[in-house]
Amino acid sequence: MATVHILSQYIWPDAAPTAVYAEQLAVRLQESGWQVSLVGGRGHYRAVQRDKPPVPMVYLRHWQGKRGKLGQTLAEYAAVNSAFACYIDQAIQPGDLAIVTSAPPNTVRLACRIRSRGAKAIYWLQDYYPELIRGIAEYPILLRQAFSRFWNYWLGRWNVVVKIGANLNGPSHNSVVIRNWPTLKFETPERFETGTALYAGNLGYGHDIRLFVAACEELRKANYKITLRADGPGTKQLPEWLRVQPLYESADSLKADLLRHEVHLVAAHPRIRRAIFPSKIWNSIACGRRLICTGFAGEMEQELEAARIAPFEDHLSQWEQLIRRHTQYADAELSPMSSALA
Repeated sequence: MATVHILSQYIWPDAAPTAVYAEQLAVRLQESGWQVSLVGGRGHYRAVQRDKPPVPMVYLRHWQGKRGKLGQTLAEYAAVNSAFACYIDQAIQPGDLAIVTSAPPNTVRLACRIRSRGAKAIYWLQDYYPELIRGIAEYPILLRQAFSRFWNYWLGRWNVVVKIGANLNGPSHNSVVIRNWPTLKFETPERFETGTALYAGNLGYGHDIRLFVAACEELRKANYKITLRADGPGTKQLPEWLRVQPLYESADSLKADLLRHEVHLVAAHPRIRRAIFPSKIWNSIACGRRLICTGFAGEMEQELEAARIAPFEDHLSQWEQLIRRHTQYADAELSPMSSALA
């Protein structure tokens, strides 16, 4: 039986968004009858207490850097990519299917290695890096265009590129949009505390802090009490009156705060429109809270409107359908009978 391998830089017990989505997809596929292997590194992005997913997990050995240190981050990217390459060579068999997340970003070049093993290769594009790095430093448009051509060439080598939003850049000939989904379950709606607003998550390179602070100032003028649970370089640019609290220690405490607050804040950057789409928005939509979104413009604003009405209950089913098509196709290619009939 073919195995679906899901490779992500972070997996449980880490709570990076990519880790949570990778394991939830793995659980869904296993429940539907696939043989699944969830593969990840040993680095740390965000510590949150949560249940261990009931799927086989493989932890790879690699060098670990310190988050927030650019040189160490790049070195860890290289180490994780090398560990993934070794896993592909040793564990992936003909007829298998490999899903690789865009964390770390240099995994974009692994498609040929996977396909050389006789397996199908799907790239899960959560971040389009030629645009995303503009949040660190704006760089010349000619260099950005060259980097995008390089990136798109390697994206084009995958059997399928799954984009988490229609706003993400990249080639269209082999891509499909399957949006993310709420990572938490909200069984029954609960009353919120009027006059409360919440931002929970990373404030990083893809966020315009000036616009975010302006929205918080408007809320403060309207006598809203703002809770800010965040990490990332953007927190250093906040005024003193926006007191930053640590991120949550458990998924249950995050869920309770999402339900408790009347307004949820989501930040983006008007210059970075085709690089990311914030996954945190899905939990806010699922629990029915009012959104205040800053920095959304152009393609990203259009994707925001699509997300508001998207049937997120179907997104995992869309993943199942995609994988079913490609595992069946892989099996047919490997069948001696199908070769004889071709």
